[in-house]
Amino acid sequence: MANRLNTSLLATGERRVLQALAPRLPAWTTPDHLTAVGLAGAAATAAGFALTHWSAWFLWAVVAGLFLNWFGDSLDGTLARHRGIERPRYGFLLDHSSDLIAQSLIVVGLGVSPYFTLPSALFVLSLYLLMSSYTYLRVATAGVHRLSYGGMGATEFRILVASWSLFAYWLGPQVVEARLWRFTVLDVTVGAASAIAFTLFVWMVRQDLARMERDDDHETATVHRLPTRRPAAEPALAEPAQELDSELPSASAG
Repeated sequence: MANRLNTSLLATGERRVLQALAPRLPAWTTPDHLTAVGLAGAAATAAGFALTHWSAWFLWAVVAGLFLNWFGDSLDGTLARHRGIERPRYGFLLDHSSDLIAQSLIVVGLGVSPYFTLPSALFVLSLYLLMSSYTYLRVATAGVHRLSYGGMGATEFRILVASWSLFAYWLGPQVVEARLWRFTVLDVTVGAASAIAFTLFVWMVRQDLARMERDDDHETATVHRLPTRRPAAEPALAEPAQELDSELPSASAG
């Protein structure tokens, strides 16, 4: 499988925590159980966001759901590696399919809450799906599974969502009601940031393509410089052996 590359801000500390938790889990716990916990946490987060229209106390359900999503999503692979029960293809497909579902639930839930807007949430979701698609292309073409970009990984994203929600609650409704021309300030800000992120994405793709083109050209040139081995000459066929009675003296000879 691909080499995992995680350069997020919290990667080192998070890895230590996960490696300490894995041996302490009950023996009946499986990686699939943890994946289900992660999905349940994402669903609880989305539900909590929707329910904040009735009471801000449901923000605690959002925070708890994000924690469960982190716990299940981050620990399932660590547990599989700790117990030596990895299933590379099945695990990869299950884990990252669950990630796509979970992050979609979280971001859309944020968008329908009083602390964000749906257009801004869809901007964020489109960028997440764009980067996820490119990540999986890199796995197929370069054998590298990059888990973070610009120091931002899934864990940092969850913390950002929780922090923004609490900040928006503290600041009040004006965080989503302030307008610039016909648009909300939040939508303009997130839209501009998304445009910048998309431009950086295109630049990154161009850089990766140029590097891969150089690597492919180098490999092709190396193959063409290799000496061509001539096939070994086939051994000459042996002359047919003469009959035995032609070489031995006749029994009737005196």
